[in-house]
Amino acid sequence: MVKEFGIEHNYKKLYNGTFPGDEYDGWELSSICFDFLKGVGVYKVNTDDLEKYLLVINVPDEQSSEVKMMKQKKVDCDSHGYSRPAFVCQHLILEVPKGFEEALDTYKGMELEEDEDLQAWCSDCEKVRVEADGWNEESEKLAEITLICENCYFELKEFNKNI
Repeated sequence: MVKEFGIEHNYKKLYNGTFPGDEYDGWELSSICFDFLKGVGVYKVNTDDLEKYLLVINVPDEQSSEVKMMKQKKVDCDSHGYSRPAFVCQHLILEVPKGFEEALDTYKGMELEEDEDLQAWCSDCEKVRVEADGWNEESEKLAEITLICENCYFELKEFNKNI
C-alpha cells in the first residue's frame, strides 16, 4: 500500500528500497506521511541519540469529554500558565513565613494518585485542625482554602516551611 502510494505520487524513497538518510529525509518522510494520512501537523522532538518526527493526525473537539477532562485537571495561573491544581489555606502567602503542613509529603513533579491533591495549610490552621480532631466547619472557615497552581504551591512550600 505504501509502495503503491509512492509510485502514484512519485515519492521514490517509498519504492526504491534503502537509502542513506539525514534530517532532511526525516522531514520529507514526515511530509509524505502528512499527505498520506491527511495529517494536521508535524513536529520534531530533539533527543540525544535519535531524531523523532511526530505526526498529528487529528485534533480533538473542544467539547469532547477527553478535552474537558484534561482541562479539569489543570488550572490556568497568571504566573505559570497551565499546571496541576493545588489547594492551600488563605494564610500561605509570600510575605511572612507561616509554617507549611501538608496532607502528604510532596516534591515537585511527583506522580499523584487519581484521588490525591496537593494540599497544604499554615501552622495556625494546623493547631485549629488538631483541636477540632480534623477538618470541620470551623477549621475550614478559618483556613478558607484557595485553589492555586502546582508551581505556586512549591514556591509557597519553600518560603513557608522554615519558621
